[in-house]
Amino acid sequence: MKRRNPLISTYMEKSHRQAVARGTATLLLGAAACLYWGLYYPHHLHYQEQLQLFLLTPEYWAGKIAHPGGVAEYVAEFLTQFFYFAWAGASIIAVLLMILQKQLHDLGKSPGTSGIWFPISFIPSLLLWIFLCDENALLSLPVSMILSLTALQVYRHIKHPYRQVAYALLAMPLLYWIAGGAYLLFVCGIIPYQRGNKPPYWLARSLAYLLLGILYPILAQGWAQYPLSRLFLGIDYYRFPTIFPGIMIATICVTAILLWIAGLLPDISKRRSLWRIALCLLIAAGGGSWIYAVSDSEKEEVMRYDYLARMRQWGEIIRTAERKEPKAPISVACLNLALAKTGQLGDRMFHFYQNGTEGLIASFQRDFMVPLSTNEVFYHLGMINSSQRYTFEAMEAIPDFKKSGRAYVRLVETNLINGEYAVAAKYLQALRQTLFYRRWANQVTAYLYDEEKINSHPEWGWLRKARYTEDFLFSETEMDSMLGLLLRHNPKNRMAFEYLLAHALLRKDLERFMRYYPLGKELGYDHIPLSFQEALIFVWTQENSSFHGLPWSISRSVLDGVSEFARIYTTQPDAESLLRPKYEKTFWYYLLFRK
Repeated sequence: MKRRNPLISTYMEKSHRQAVARGTATLLLGAAACLYWGLYYPHHLHYQEQLQLFLLTPEYWAGKIAHPGGVAEYVAEFLTQFFYFAWAGASIIAVLLMILQKQLHDLGKSPGTSGIWFPISFIPSLLLWIFLCDENALLSLPVSMILSLTALQVYRHIKHPYRQVAYALLAMPLLYWIAGGAYLLFVCGIIPYQRGNKPPYWLARSLAYLLLGILYPILAQGWAQYPLSRLFLGIDYYRFPTIFPGIMIATICVTAILLWIAGLLPDISKRRSLWRIALCLLIAAGGGSWIYAVSDSEKEEVMRYDYLARMRQWGEIIRTAERKEPKAPISVACLNLALAKTGQLGDRMFHFYQNGTEGLIASFQRDFMVPLSTNEVFYHLGMINSSQRYTFEAMEAIPDFKKSGRAYVRLVETNLINGEYAVAAKYLQALRQTLFYRRWANQVTAYLYDEEKINSHPEWGWLRKARYTEDFLFSETEMDSMLGLLLRHNPKNRMAFEYLLAHALLRKDLERFMRYYPLGKELGYDHIPLSFQEALIFVWTQENSSFHGLPWSISRSVLDGVSEFARIYTTQPDAESLLRPKYEKTFWYYLLFRK
């Protein structure tokens, strides 16, 4: 029996330990990314999912592959549809980052490669992570990069020089059409493998590959109607077609440079482990700091409120606001909607920060986010046509001209409520070709042309009764009049009444508040909502010196509160600082101190 050479055993054990350490580091990258997107940035994933409509049809596939990078775009959209579930999306991003790091390490690994190459191979994944923190960054870039590096890995395993040349010449145009601009990673990546040839052949092949790499996007202009900049830098890597973020370009360029220099890095023989650890810590600290710097918690908060409103999670919206008050208009509008849907708007609206009427119903903006969020308010109020218009215009404003699964669902609902069954059927037909909206679409199809079934639906039936039925000119600048017409059409629309009064209070228009207040006498309140009490008693104290003859049932705590508030306000020079601790969550404080 032969005895194993101790040197060989030691080498194998060392190699095994290194492989385990490298695998662990790669898994740590994936775990960190998964936790980041799943816990800290989940609603950026929901935001991405709602701005596309991936269809499982041959026609959709054919439309995607008709331009350079279309295959990568198709794969990216297929993966993005799983962002409907945040943890699925977080896992997908984590896997893509790990694959990219593993590919780069394998491509740079050779007998002469420096030992410090492994930590350096994490840099492109970290740059890609930073790029994806932008809510308009699309998944097509990581998919395209991985496809390009996969083609490069195949090239590396071809040993015969002529087969390498044949493969490169065939792969370059095909890969360009599959992956788009990121195929330049393949072009740049095959050049270092030419160094084994004699200098004239090495230079000639390298120059030929570079020229071909530049030539293909130029030739593509003949049948792909896109600007040359997009043909070079990617058609679907970023939501805004004419914008190419620096971090996107840097990610591709840095990856290409690393492929070039992998075999040129100096090998460190002394204290190699120490150098590796130091480099790992430096890259991790730098990448982590950069990720922290570009992470936008305010946008994530807005997306969270919008998502919860979309999913009708009213209780969760209120609990979220109780933990931390929202300040952005869209977030406040979602909170006020949740308060109204749970019957708490009149009592609790001033328990939270209010930023005027923009936090009740945001003004129309020519973008694809604000109208989509504002449509939720219109829809639940019963302003069905306004909800439909805002939804459609938001979808048409999406910069990369994609459709929206969220918008399609709302357009189905508004058309069903309005009795436009042929239009609703068109949207349902598309939704039935999706993965995650199919079940809902199949269920809703049963409502087409069935008036009785729609009228008995707990939400759609009520909204049919609440919506406008007369034609008139809708004016966004006279929202109180629009709300008044809605209430006049259906005097039982409690939400319309509360929004009407809330609109007057947020405008600090007490004259209109007093004019509108009697409209709610038939709505069956068992008490006057707290905010309305505070407004009523404030108006009373401006004209009366006592509470004698008060025509409303005002609670003792409100009477005592307004008396103390008035005393401090009229006698103390620093009244605001004295009143804030106790009265900041009242209409009085909003009226007199909020700008």
